[in-house]
Amino acid sequence: MKKITKINEIWTLSPTQDDLKAGADYAAITLPWTFNRMSLNTSSTGQQGRGLNIAKGIVAQEMLHRALEIKGLEAKFEIKSYRNDDLFDFQVCTSQGIKKMDIKSFTHYKDYDPCGREPLFPELIINNIDYPGPDWRHFFPMLIPHTQIRQGKEIYCFAIADSIDIRKKVNNGREYFAITAYPYDKYFYFLGSRKLCLTREAVRQGIYLSFFYNQLQLFELPELNLRILGEWDGKEKIQDIKIQINVPISNIGPFSCISSFQILPKEYLEFNGQIKVEICKNELSSFVYNSKMENMNVIPNEPYILKKSDFCNLMLPQDYILYVVGWIPKNDFLQCCRKYPAWVWPDDKKDKFQNQAWSQITDGDIKTLTSAGFDDCIQKRPSKINAGWMKTTGRGNGAACYYFPNIFGGGIKETNLYILPQDLYPMDELRNL
Repeated sequence: MKKITKINEIWTLSPTQDDLKAGADYAAITLPWTFNRMSLNTSSTGQQGRGLNIAKGIVAQEMLHRALEIKGLEAKFEIKSYRNDDLFDFQVCTSQGIKKMDIKSFTHYKDYDPCGREPLFPELIINNIDYPGPDWRHFFPMLIPHTQIRQGKEIYCFAIADSIDIRKKVNNGREYFAITAYPYDKYFYFLGSRKLCLTREAVRQGIYLSFFYNQLQLFELPELNLRILGEWDGKEKIQDIKIQINVPISNIGPFSCISSFQILPKEYLEFNGQIKVEICKNELSSFVYNSKMENMNVIPNEPYILKKSDFCNLMLPQDYILYVVGWIPKNDFLQCCRKYPAWVWPDDKKDKFQNQAWSQITDGDIKTLTSAGFDDCIQKRPSKINAGWMKTTGRGNGAACYYFPNIFGGGIKETNLYILPQDLYPMDELRNL
């Protein structure tokens, strides 16, 4: 099989309205059942980011599944029950049998100062197909988080999306809306814990909510329609309520967990108050311990407040474009990444466009590399990592690339392994696998 070399070998895909809705619907219900890799970020913004990432992942898989079928390549795409550990089951049928494919997509937000970056088109990817750094403006690494390298996927497929920033405004370039807020901070655990959910259901002892809609400005909507998306009795439970200004409403339930809250788009535009959410009844009295042996079944002291800034729009823009670059067997990925340099974040005082070589190796680095099977790539004299790895500080910035630029405390947010586009096979080559 031949590797990718030509512009027309990169697939350019656009979503349908059904694709966008599938992503939004799934992202609204699945957060309690999705592994939170950035577990320290339990803020409202952090949960919105998780939801949007899930929506992007589902939309990408919907588009790719349709494109494979059009090309006559048999693929099976099943969004399993969101309570399943392996939520996204994407399989391709090859001459060697059915293979599990993991689709990795990265997003370039085009509505920022380009910071020296050229606009994203397939030509730019091909022109930089073999560039291994350090200048992140021309660096297109195909990334796999180190926490996922032990998963049982057999093929990696890589894609790059081109979009306006969907994180900042709910109506930025959107024609469709799914205005959604997630439990965060202490309520992230109490309302969204998988273990608490299953325990509540096992003994049929749920939680009940109360709501109070507080007016903060002189002119405010007199009434809001609020949708509660949660779980009860082993399945999804959706409850719609109306809340009026200064009129409390209580005993809404039972729920075993709360996935999200949604309001109508028109009402969101006029909403400037706040919704106070409290637990008015917790039927479960037993202790439920987390991995730190802390009791999770404790109602937070302060109420959970929903403000306008806590809502995001899970519907992606209509002009969302996905460039599907290519694919590679997992075993080949693990070998190819050994021929590239390892990078950490730029030193802005020296050159904000240049990643630095990963030369300082901590005990934590050794543990991370060893757990992924790369202990033989750790060099001591001189100190360096002889493999394609990109490191994060874990405190907001990391090694940078084209779609994770060194702006606004950017770069990658988790330590990743990488290869380059030149290592990938074109999508059409799947028929020859």
